[in-house]
Amino acid sequence: MMINEVIMKRIMLFIACMALLGLCNAQKGYHITGNLGQLQQDTFYLVVPNLNGTVNVLGVSILKEGNLEFKGQVPEPVMATIMTSDRQGMIPLMLENTDYSIQIGAESIEVEGGTEQAVFNQFNALQREAKKQQQKLQSDMKTAYEDANQMRVQALSGQAQKFMQDMQKRQTEIVKENANTSTAAYIVLTCGLQAPVEQLQELYNLLGERAKNSVYGRIIAAQLSELGRVAVDKVAPDFTVNSPEGKPISLHGIKAKAKLVDFWASWCGPCRAENPNVIRLYKRYRDKGLEVLGVSLDDDKSKWVQAIMEDGLPWLNGSDLKGQASEVARVYGVRSIPFTLLLDEDNRIVAKNLRGKELSKKIEELLKSK
Repeated sequence: MMINEVIMKRIMLFIACMALLGLCNAQKGYHITGNLGQLQQDTFYLVVPNLNGTVNVLGVSILKEGNLEFKGQVPEPVMATIMTSDRQGMIPLMLENTDYSIQIGAESIEVEGGTEQAVFNQFNALQREAKKQQQKLQSDMKTAYEDANQMRVQALSGQAQKFMQDMQKRQTEIVKENANTSTAAYIVLTCGLQAPVEQLQELYNLLGERAKNSVYGRIIAAQLSELGRVAVDKVAPDFTVNSPEGKPISLHGIKAKAKLVDFWASWCGPCRAENPNVIRLYKRYRDKGLEVLGVSLDDDKSKWVQAIMEDGLPWLNGSDLKGQASEVARVYGVRSIPFTLLLDEDNRIVAKNLRGKELSKKIEELLKSK
C-alpha cells in the first residue's frame, strides 16, 4: 500500500470519526435524575407550559425508592416543570440538553444542571426573597387600612415602591451578566409582565443575539411590536368602558385640554394610597381643562363602587369588570397598577406613569400650551 493511500485512509477514518462524534453530540439530550425521598405521589411528569395555560408532556417517571429519571431532547433551552398529575410538588427548571441532578435542600428542592440552570437558580432565589417581602408588605398594608392609618399606608406604599425598584435592579444585573442565555430572555419576559413597554424595550436591548433569537426573545419582540402602538407620542387607541350606572364612556369622547387615564383597582393598595394625590391635582386643574378617567381592573362591581365612594373619587370612572383580563389593559400594555397615561386634547400620549411634582408640571405645560 502506498503512503498516500495510507494517509488518505487515515484522513477518511478521521473524517468518519468526527462525523460520528458530531452525530453523537447532536443526539445528546437531557438526562434528569434525582431523589425525592418518601412521597405519597409516585408518578411525575416533565412538562413545558404553553402561553395559553396548557402543557406539553415531555416524559413520565414512576418513582422507584424515591428516584426519578427523565431522558429526552429539546431543540433549544426552554422553561419546564416537573410535577404530579394534581400539580403538586412542582419543580421548575430551565431545560437544555445536558445532565441534571435534583435533591431536597434545606428550604427548597435544589436543581443543578448546565449554564442555563445556573442562571435560572440565581433568578429563582431572588424570586423567593421577593415573595417573602411582598407577603409581609401586603399583610402590613392590610392592617394599616383596617386601622384607617393613612400615614402608615403612605409609608408602606413608599417602602413597596423602593423594594420593587431594588428587585428590578437586581434582576437587571442578572440579565446583564448572562445576556446571551435563553434564561436571560426568559427573565426579561417574566419581569416585563410587570413593566411599562419602555422598560421592557430597555431590558430587551440588553440581550445578546442568541438570547434575542431564543423562543422567549422572539415572544418579547412580538410583544414590543404590538405595544409600540401605545408608545409616547402615539395617538391613544379609543376604548369604551361603562360607568357604575352603566353609562358608556368613550376615551375620545371626553373633551378636555389634558386627560389623565388612571388604571387602578379597589384591591390595589398603592393605587388607593395614590388617590388623595390625584384628587388634589384634579381639584387644582379641573377648571383649567383637566379631566381624569379612572379605569378599574376590578371584577366585582360592588367592591369597585365602594372604593369610589370611600376614596371620594370625583372624576369619570369606568370598567369592563373583567379584572386583570381587561381588554383595555391588554391593549395599553398595563402590566402593573397604578398605571397612568397623560394625553393632550388630540389624544396623543404625552407621558406615562408620572407622579407628584413631575405629573403636576407636565399637566401645567399641557394646559398652558393651548
